[in-house]
Amino acid sequence: MANLAHIILIFLNIYGIFAADSTCNNYVSENAENKHPFIKIGNKYYFINESLKMNWFASSYYCRSYGGELANIESPAEMLALQNYISARKIESRLWFDGNDLAREGEYISHATGRPLTFTNWLPNNPDNSSNEDCLELYLYNKTLLMNDDNCDRKIFAICQYPERYRQKSLTYQNDNSILSGLVEAFAQTFQNCKSRALCPTS
Repeated sequence: MANLAHIILIFLNIYGIFAADSTCNNYVSENAENKHPFIKIGNKYYFINESLKMNWFASSYYCRSYGGELANIESPAEMLALQNYISARKIESRLWFDGNDLAREGEYISHATGRPLTFTNWLPNNPDNSSNEDCLELYLYNKTLLMNDDNCDRKIFAICQYPERYRQKSLTYQNDNSILSGLVEAFAQTFQNCKSRALCPTS
């Protein structure tokens, strides 16, 4: 019985380590709900500093300094939500977002994910790589928000996005925690059954 109890204690310790890790990640996730200065626009959280113009590279560093990244627009719904927000606030028409073809001309890759862009909505006759344009901007054209390639050194505003990967990571830990919790419960139940029937080996 002492040996079985010892095994259960080892599992409880392992469980405690993983539970503490999960609690830490839950704390990150819960605090993420207060995403200042990011605000909810559509289904994502964005931040636009309307008083600071930067080139594309500085914009990427700037977003990361706030724990975010340049906005990665993945659907027409996200584009429309940003369009309505930018139009309502009368924000300047050009804004940097995630994506460039610096590695290979014409192949636009998300800087945040390292994968090709999943959604595009180009300004007519673009991208055209005029004057070596390798970075992507959002351009409000005739009240419609469209994508355009531009010179990476141009100084304009940027759209930062709060990354959702923190929440996904937390949920992964929660799932691992549930598995461990089930194992511990099974061991505890086995120990109780064994003890009540006087079947446990004695030391």
